[in-house]
Amino acid sequence: MPRFKLVFAPESLLEIERIISFYNDASEGLGDRFRKNLLIELASIKRNPFTRSYRYDNVRFAVVKKFPYAAHYTVDDKSGTIKIQAVLGFSQDSESNWKTRF
Repeated sequence: MPRFKLVFAPESLLEIERIISFYNDASEGLGDRFRKNLLIELASIKRNPFTRSYRYDNVRFAVVKKFPYAAHYTVDDKSGTIKIQAVLGFSQDSESNWKTRF
């Protein structure tokens, strides 16, 4: 099985920071729990990125347990890269948000 490397779109890193900050402001330590659950999910998709469903086009998504967010990602088999395109809440318009990044 090929080894995959995670890379992040700059916008996705900003989204993660904002989400963590939002949750830590709401309740001490909640943002840290979000980060931990996100890291668990990212490690899982790194091991096998093809287990998650397609959200649209060639974009898959992985739900962060216990939080209403999902990591939206693409897989490049040739380079062995998983690109985290976005980390969006379920109520956000993921398709129009993600497509503006290219």
